[in-house]
Amino acid sequence: MKNLKSTRLNSKKKTVFVTISFLSTLLIATSCAVSLAPRFDQGIIDNLSTTSIEVFQLLSEVSEGTTNSDFDKREEQYNEVIGKLNALALQINARPVPDNKTVDKIISKANSSLQKKGSTLISVNETAPSAKALKNVTANVTKMKQTDKLQGITATEALAFKNNIELFFDQALTYERFLNK
Repeated sequence: MKNLKSTRLNSKKKTVFVTISFLSTLLIATSCAVSLAPRFDQGIIDNLSTTSIEVFQLLSEVSEGTTNSDFDKREEQYNEVIGKLNALALQINARPVPDNKTVDKIISKANSSLQKKGSTLISVNETAPSAKALKNVTANVTKMKQTDKLQGITATEALAFKNNIELFFDQALTYERFLNK
């Protein structure tokens, strides 16, 4: 009789242990956050906005054309903007970007918004589409700086640079804002 009671008690203990183990595992598993997309970072949006203002101020300054003889007046402004763009791209690339369907879905939604604006689409294969867009902004500003230093910039060239830069800033901001949804 005592053996039967002891067996039942051990069986109940095992059942309680298994139940507690199962519930603990379930609690731990459901509390773990799985990153399905890059984490939204308001700081990135703020820095994108601030840097875009500085770039467009530079574009406004050269909008009527320049001569290479007064390039040295703008060189520091070019260098500051290029440095900020590179730092921002580094900040974006340092953020982990998981490879999954949710990221593809975010990019797809961003592309829908960009298409409505008649803009170029973001590639789904890019690990950080906003960093790629900033790389293109930087390349345009760098080319504009080189052209300005070498020969000056015509009003038409300034407009062409502005249009390209605007397109790529739009891509970066659109992608980053969709991460907040």
